[in-house]
Amino acid sequence: MKPTHTSPGSATCASVRLDLTRLDGVLPENEVHVWHTDLAAQKTAISAYSELLDADEQHRASRFIVAAPRVQFILSRAFLRIALGQYLGVHPRDVRFRTAKHGKPELAANTDLRFNLSHTEGTTVIAITRGRRVGVDVERIRENVDPVELGDRFFSQKEAEWLRSQPASERFSAFFACWAAKESYIKAWGEGLSMPLAGFGVIPRGGNTKLELEVYSKPEASRGWSVWQLDLGPGLRSAVAVEEAACSIRIGQWFPQDVVGNFLRSPSSP
Repeated sequence: MKPTHTSPGSATCASVRLDLTRLDGVLPENEVHVWHTDLAAQKTAISAYSELLDADEQHRASRFIVAAPRVQFILSRAFLRIALGQYLGVHPRDVRFRTAKHGKPELAANTDLRFNLSHTEGTTVIAITRGRRVGVDVERIRENVDPVELGDRFFSQKEAEWLRSQPASERFSAFFACWAAKESYIKAWGEGLSMPLAGFGVIPRGGNTKLELEVYSKPEASRGWSVWQLDLGPGLRSAVAVEEAACSIRIGQWFPQDVVGNFLRSPSSP
């Protein structure tokens, strides 16, 4: 079947200084807000952040045997609660979740907010939209894998050939950039691996860039979708996929010292 594709258009992607403490629920329908934070800067407040989690999250955290992933889980969940609470106008501890079909978490409240979270060693990224599916992924570049072998196993033929064409010194970065883009679309699509990884293709480029998406087996699956490559700093490769192509991506970095004191109090506090 001939692939269908979405091509880069006039939508924008910009890294801006969004202020998480002054959102007041503001999120235009044509925008995607992408938040990222350095988890290492927040480890000293781990006990306080843990208090923002509900009983289920705290139980899940307690099941981690190794400290590093446990801390990352706690900080990521607290960050998610703080961010969503600002859009919903509620305290982070009052944010409620439920599990949708195929296991994807969503808000239990009657709201059109949609979100997705990803984390890698030292970094968490959250994408938030209104009324449209969204997926985000972040990967730290590692050199303990064989990028060409993995590309041949999981990527489309076009992607695998593109990866092989990259200079050897850049293949690790190229592999994780492509992987992040594919993961973001799979997560946004929301039906797990019902669409095989090799069944669609995205070819990364530099910077905050809208990518071309090709879906080989399900023509309808590429219509009205955007996949953006995100520049979140050295050593990281990230991407966000969003339903509906005509939207703008706003990237903001969350600085814990800006907000943590506002939320580490009881939900009933004024």
